[in-house]
Formats: sequence, structure tokens, C-alpha cells
Amino acid sequence: MKNFSLFLMVLFGLNSFGQEGGQHVFQFLDLDLNARSSALGGDFIALRDDDVSLALSNPAMIQESMNNNFSMNHFFMPAGINYGSLIYARNFEEVGTFTGHLQYVNYGRFTRTDVNGAEQGYFTAGEYSLGVGYGKNLNKYFSIGGNFKTIFSHYETYTSVGVAGDLAIQFYAEEQNFTATLLTRNVGYQLKGFTKGNREPLPLEVLLGVSYKFHHAPFRLSIVATDLTEWDLTYSDPNALPTIDQLTGDTIPPASAGFATKLFYHTNFGLEILPSENFHLRFGFNFHNRDALGVEGRKIFSGISMGFGVNVKKFRFDYGLNFRASAGVSNVIGITTNFDAWRR
Repeated sequence: MKNFSLFLMVLFGLNSFGQEGGQHVFQFLDLDLNARSSALGGDFIALRDDDVSLALSNPAMIQESMNNNFSMNHFFMPAGINYGSLIYARNFEEVGTFTGHLQYVNYGRFTRTDVNGAEQGYFTAGEYSLGVGYGKNLNKYFSIGGNFKTIFSHYETYTSVGVAGDLAIQFYAEEQNFTATLLTRNVGYQLKGFTKGNREPLPLEVLLGVSYKFHHAPFRLSIVATDLTEWDLTYSDPNALPTIDQLTGDTIPPASAGFATKLFYHTNFGLEILPSENFHLRFGFNFHNRDALGVEGRKIFSGISMGFGVNVKKFRFDYGLNFRASAGVSNVIGITTNFDAWRR
């Protein structure tokens, strides 16, 4: 018997802020991919600039100005888990701009034991996605884009392979400083299951994000609506039973989430403070993280995230800090550069 208990606890806790744990395969595809997004509450898709690291989440923002941009982001998670992404953009005349990316998760090393608890060595677990993206401007206001991804997962001796795609359309009004993005991600199929004859659905998700930059103040506000294909993301204990009020004798049904709670489970908030082109401050709030992962009575900073971005010569450095409560605190560092700058 393999000892997967710790691994499963970490895996489901890590992914509980996306689709519900245990219902989909390749749930690592829902993880934040860069420091900027993590600092802004997660799933940050409502923007149009030359940040190539965001193009992995929103291919509709892929554009010619990203040519020869390269970005890498690495997350340091609790329990020794590490994950991150690499992305590179290249423009081809008369064809358009493409990106190539790698997303990876390393769950670490685990002790293998038999049914009696005797150690029998170690095993590893990890997941990877390798793909390409393409974006195109339709006119002054609208752009579209897509990603194609090949996916590989391995847990000890169990492996799985799949393919998936993302489709996005973006509206950008430069004069009004307003951006809106509609994204459908992880449309795909598990080609090979972890066990023979068993295939599971991918974490298909539809998101809608909007952002607005004030004309005469250095602030950008963003709101992202997540998991639009499923209304109730809250958890109800199937074993909970009604209780009896000792004073009135009335039957009290098990507690359940109200309309406001269900609504805010879908909503991430972000704020960027832009005092200059070379320095940005970022703050975010994710109610889903706070309510689902927070420890009752000890939530404090649960669901809150923050970070900054700074341009230094040929590099842009980004940092994000995300308080995931019972799942711990995550730190992420991002580095972006343009290879053309090194030839000047």
C-alpha cells in the first residue's frame, strides 16, 4: 500500500480555490501562473499591456509588442511544493505573434511504505503542461486568442496524458482605460487515464474580468468573475443532520450558504497603484480562498494578497505574497526581460 495521504491532502488543499477538489483531472491548470496575478487576487485576465507572463492566462492579449519577451515565474508553496511557468513570445511577419510556454508542478518526494508502515524507499509526483498560444487584433477594440496545451501528470507509477485549449476574446477601449475579457479555459480531453479504462473530465472554467484605470489618479481596479458554469461553489456537509431548538422545539435545518456568500465565491478583487512606469504596488482579495481555506476564528489575513513590480534596467521583477490560511502562505517571484534589449 502506497502512502498517498499527505500528498492528497496537499493536492486538494492547493486546488480548492479553483474547481472543487477531486472532481476533475489536471487541476494544476487552474493555478495562478505569475506573480502579478497572484498579488491581485488570482485569475487576473482583465488587462492589455505587454506583460507576456499574463498572456499564458489570457491569450487574447498576445500582441506584436511582446516580441522576444521572456518571462519566468516560480512559486514557493508550503510542504515543499514548487511550481511555476516559462513563456516566450515571437512575432512572425504576415503571420502574427505566437507564444511558447511550460507550466510545471513539483509536489516533492514522498516516503513509500507497505501496509505495516515499513519504509520501502521514495517516490515523486509532478505535473507539466507544454503548449503554444496565438493572439490577433480584430480591430481597434477587439482581440482574440487561444492556447493549445499538452498535459502530463505522474504520481508514483501512475501517469496520465491529455490535451486542452483556452479561448479568449478581449475588449479594450484605450481612451476610456477600460478592459474586459471573456475566457474559456481547459477545454480538452484526458487521452490516457491514471488507471485503464478510467477517464476524468478536465477543470473546464469560464471567467469574465473587467478593469478600469482612473484618468487622473494612479489606480487600476479589477474584478474577475470565476467558475461561471457552476453557481454554488460552497461546501455542504452531506452528513449534517437537522437539530432541535431546546426552547421552542423547532427543527433547525443544517447551515447552508446564502446568496451573498455564493456570489462572492465567484469574485476576485484587485487594485494596482501605479505611481510611475517603473514601480507598481498590488493588492488583492479572494473571498473563496478566505472562506474555504480560512481556519474559523483565525482567518485574519486569509484571502488577502499583495505584491509589487519594479523595472530595473533590462529586467522587470515581480513579487507576490498570498495568504492561503490553512494551506499556508505562498511566495512567488517573476522575472521578465526582452532579448532585443541585450543586443543594443
